[in-house]
Amino acid sequence: MTMTRRWMTMTFGMASAALGGIACERSQDPPPPTRVAPPAASSASAPAPSALRRTVSPEATTSFLIAAPLEKIQGKATRARGELVFEPANLDASRGRVELDLTTLTTFTFGDAEKDTKQTDHARNWLGLGPDVPAKEREENQWVRFEIREVKATPTRLADAPVVEGRRSVQLTANGELWLHGVTAKKSVRLAATFGGTPEAPTDVRVQSVEALRLSMKEHDVKPRDLAGKFLQGALERVGDKIVDEVQVSIQIMATGAPGR
Repeated sequence: MTMTRRWMTMTFGMASAALGGIACERSQDPPPPTRVAPPAASSASAPAPSALRRTVSPEATTSFLIAAPLEKIQGKATRARGELVFEPANLDASRGRVELDLTTLTTFTFGDAEKDTKQTDHARNWLGLGPDVPAKEREENQWVRFEIREVKATPTRLADAPVVEGRRSVQLTANGELWLHGVTAKKSVRLAATFGGTPEAPTDVRVQSVEALRLSMKEHDVKPRDLAGKFLQGALERVGDKIVDEVQVSIQIMATGAPGR
């Protein structure tokens, strides 16, 4: 058993299987999630006339961590889009949409260019972005979407927010729906936001995670889709090692726009 486990550890490192695995035994696995098309793009629902709209900048950083038993798998994506809509006098009325581009995902688990490149290829394959996936499905899988349906802000008025290094600072809890790989799940995330410009008409807002958003790969049907990944997953299960199902995701984005509505 010791030799088998050692061999499997070496195999894991060589295969560079990126995105974890399914945490329970195959015999207990439920049917795969039902795949649905991504929801139609929509920002805030019925915003008030006083609401401000700011466009999410393409440059962004989305980091992820999978605390696998053999190594901590780390990576990031670097492009975003979307819109944030908020009322400076009532930040609880904020709504919006943030989308993250998975085709920009890269991993840096090993600190070795060749190994990290292989692991990046595996990660994209698990997310349904591999070269064998039909073009329409790859297009649907490209963007992760978070629709913000409800916000709790502290303070609720931007004018009351403390000023730190010339920017007004607000703590947020955003509740909404996360669409990933054909599956929608309700999520809540804690964020910190800082606003530039005047409190009545801020020119930009920077948003970053306070706590990582946690999601289940099994729930979103993220799994190995090539022969090497499937073999590794099955072998690890047979020797008793399970790769964790949870991914921890953190974001850092900016939304900008003219001081007008």
